[in-house]
Amino acid sequence: MSYLRSKSPRAREKRLDALSAWQGSADAVARELSGEEVVQRIRTFSQSSNDDLVMALRLLAGIAGSVVVVHAPRGCAAAGLNHRIEQGDGRWIVTNLDERDTIMGADRKLRMAVTDAVRRYRPEVVFVLSGPVAAINNDDVQSVALELEDELGVKVVPVFTTGFVSRNAVTGFDIAQHALMKHLGSLVHGHSEGNVVNLLSLGEHQADRMEAVRLLGLLGVEVNVLPDGASAENFRRAAGARLSISLDHDTTGYLAEILREEYGVPHLEVPRPVGEGAAGQWLISAGKALGREAEALRAHEEESRKAIDAFGSFSLKGLRIYLSLSPAKAAALSGFVEDHGGEVAGITVTYLDRLHRPYLDTLARRNPQLKVHVADGQPFEELNIVNRIGPDLYIGDSAHIAQVARLGYPVVSTERLPSLGYRGLALLAVRIGAALKNRTFFDALAFAGTPYREAWYRRSPHWHIKKEVK
Repeated sequence: MSYLRSKSPRAREKRLDALSAWQGSADAVARELSGEEVVQRIRTFSQSSNDDLVMALRLLAGIAGSVVVVHAPRGCAAAGLNHRIEQGDGRWIVTNLDERDTIMGADRKLRMAVTDAVRRYRPEVVFVLSGPVAAINNDDVQSVALELEDELGVKVVPVFTTGFVSRNAVTGFDIAQHALMKHLGSLVHGHSEGNVVNLLSLGEHQADRMEAVRLLGLLGVEVNVLPDGASAENFRRAAGARLSISLDHDTTGYLAEILREEYGVPHLEVPRPVGEGAAGQWLISAGKALGREAEALRAHEEESRKAIDAFGSFSLKGLRIYLSLSPAKAAALSGFVEDHGGEVAGITVTYLDRLHRPYLDTLARRNPQLKVHVADGQPFEELNIVNRIGPDLYIGDSAHIAQVARLGYPVVSTERLPSLGYRGLALLAVRIGAALKNRTFFDALAFAGTPYREAWYRRSPHWHIKKEVK
């Protein structure tokens, strides 16, 4: 069956047995995800976390020449403010559904919002992002989108997020990518763009994206970047590229699947290029796939020499480091830490699924009893684990990294830190070095304490994680 025949993809739990709640050893989670059946866990107490609508809005806010109509109560559109403030892009309108709309329907409001968006912004494409209320009402968003597309002469793309189909927010990325390729992708199978390579990038630092484009440019290819910063034309061109290569398979893996299965574009699956060795593997793998291995090897040798000169005598020897990242980032940083003599003391990842089995098998071989924690937005659980382990350094991109710092441990945030390729290596090393040298700052923060009383820390960190009963 074609991926694009359905209006939206299946949730990660259905497709890949994704786990959103887990705490245990690396060996235990590796065995579970390798078995025939994965038992889902639920939380009897849960703190705030992202949902699929937030992730879809994050992706769509970066599409050039577009405007997003959020068909939901205005609270569902609040996440758009974050993208506007941090990135300076993203144009959106919210239909602001109220109680009357939930009873009588809101087709008229949606028509008015889309028409106003086209009149005000003159976009190339309008995304209609439906929220939980629209899903419960069963509003016929697709029919309205088709009618308005004919009337206004502008592409109107429905994106079906609900907020309750999946516990894993990353499903929102899949939903948005599905809609983009279903409505903007080329309809011509087998059409070749010659020397074009798709660079699949989502949520990356701009400097990291530019570094990846630069490295692929050394192989003499034209780089088509999507979905970040892409226009509708980028998605049309993607279907005819020679190859797709991801910077983070967790976020763009579904887009790569569609391009491979629907349009025959091969996908090169290589680890995230963090550190000299991983960057070289990423570049050389691309060179082999494109028939330009010699050029890739020469580029790797030259770039490695420059990186070593800039890197100096950086070492993590004797340091125990806790990682709190997405699975792909955690896998990349685990290798980086161990390559430079450090020890991974524990890991928190936002989710895990069957695609992560190779990474988990590697962790289990190296340290079977390594603590693995699966959570998105659960600071109580994570702070409890970190406090028990007592690492020398915490590296993460979570919203509660400041609370970890108030435990007194040095922290490094990767959220706005370029770290990919040969150039990102030196920047990451500098940030880690600065955190380790400034321990007195974190000692001072520890006097402020965290929001949790001592009784919370005496409770087991997996107290609220239970096996789901069907």
